[in-house]
Amino acid sequence: MSANRRGRTLAVIHQADLAIRESLSEYAGSWVAIRDGKVIASALDPVELRDMREVRDDDLLMPVPDRTDGIYIL
Repeated sequence: MSANRRGRTLAVIHQADLAIRESLSEYAGSWVAIRDGKVIASALDPVELRDMREVRDDDLLMPVPDRTDGIYIL
């Protein structure tokens, strides 16, 4: 668990049924916030992304690999 920007503690939630319903290719090399299978916001790093007004505490944040990056296992 970790503290979020509002000082509350967050638990990590496993989302086994997560289905991203759009291509992430335009976000290659950045981080995205996912809610209900859709990209809500993107940024170059997770701190900047978490601080965005449209990102909620329960959104999934994940890196989108650059085409030159290796394999990601999430």
